[in-house]
Parts: sequence; structure tokens; C-alpha cells
Amino acid sequence: MSDPLFIHPAEARRQFRELAESDFGDEQLARGALLIALEDYRQVDVDGYLQKLDELAARVERHSVQGEPPIFRLGHLHAEMFDRDGYRGDESNYYDPRNAYLNQVIDRKMGLPITLSIVFLHVAHRLGLNAAGVGLPGHYIVKVRFELNEVYADPFNGGATLTTNEIDELLASLSGGKVRLAPEHLRAWSARQTLVRLLANLENMWNRSGDAKKARAAAERIVLLQP
Repeated sequence: MSDPLFIHPAEARRQFRELAESDFGDEQLARGALLIALEDYRQVDVDGYLQKLDELAARVERHSVQGEPPIFRLGHLHAEMFDRDGYRGDESNYYDPRNAYLNQVIDRKMGLPITLSIVFLHVAHRLGLNAAGVGLPGHYIVKVRFELNEVYADPFNGGATLTTNEIDELLASLSGGKVRLAPEHLRAWSARQTLVRLLANLENMWNRSGDAKKARAAAERIVLLQP
């Protein structure tokens, strides 16, 4: 197999701009995150990484039984993504920029709450689950809607399910008691909002590490998403 082609950063930016100018939805979220990575990792095979996520979804599907309740698919997703593949949050080096690049997250099985949630969301949508990202203050989780209830999952913490009381306690812990759970915190985020937050994380990480050029590149792409 030949090595992936090098993509010039200007071409990566052009592809990202094309996505940003479109009316894209959750089905394009993982592609958008990979196009962000493409600007700094010039041999990223975007379609190849999407195929890896689709293969994860196919493994989950093979464990599913026709007619079983949809919540069972959520259990199979948890087993494959977290128990078998070992995806986890990088608690030791949280601000390592690799945690914000989806290709690195897929390779290392480690990342930020938002990038791990992007993996989770891509697979969930492939399985036909009604899933959405939830951008909490200081954290990012996923909610999956079923006919009679909603389940909140925390991909950063092994896909653990959270009650609303536990989410309230989490926000209080992250904010030193200054933020308590309100209904607006649990609203579904659009793919565009999620990519803006991912880029904001990257901008912050590169500023922390002293790379003003890469921080500025992240800020420029936020403007493309929010003209």
C-alpha cells in the first residue's frame, strides 16, 4: 500500500472552508474534525480514518440482534469502544494538543471529552441512535434519546452514564461551586458549535505551549465557522 499523499495546508484549509460554508450536520462532524487535523498532519487519510470509525460501528452492529430495544445498541457501543478498544480520557496530559486532533485520538485511543464524544457520536449515528453532543461548561458529554427517556454518557470517563444529579455535581466540582446545572446546559449542540469549541480548545492548547502560529490558525477557522 502506498503512503498517503501530502496535503498542502492551503488545500486543507480550502477543504475545511468548503465544509464550513455548507449546511453540514452531525453526519459530517467527524469529517470536520479530521479536516481540522489535516492542516497540521499533512498525510492524514480523512476517508481512511472515517472508515476506521465505520468499522467500529460495524463491529457493534454485529453484536446487535434484530428487534432488540435500542438501548441495547448503546450497551454494545460501550462494550466495543471502551471495553474492547480502550478509548479513554487523557487525564495525565490533558492539554497535549494531540488530544484535540481526531486522527491522533483514533490512533492513541485517548483524547479530550469533545474528541472522544465525536468518535462516540459518529458510531451512534451509524447505529441509528438518536444521539447529540452536549457542551457543558468545562466538559462535553453525549445524550442519547430513547422513546421514554434520555441517557447521558461521558466518553472521557469510560462512557459512564450520568444522572442529572451527577451532572450537577460534576459542574459544581469543575467550577468550585459557581455553576449548577440549568436546563439550557443540557441542550443538544449542533455540529458547527462542536467544531467551534474543538478549535477553541486547540487555540488554547497552542497558546499554552507558546505556538502563536498554530493558535492563530485555529482562531482563523473559528471565524470561518462563525462569519
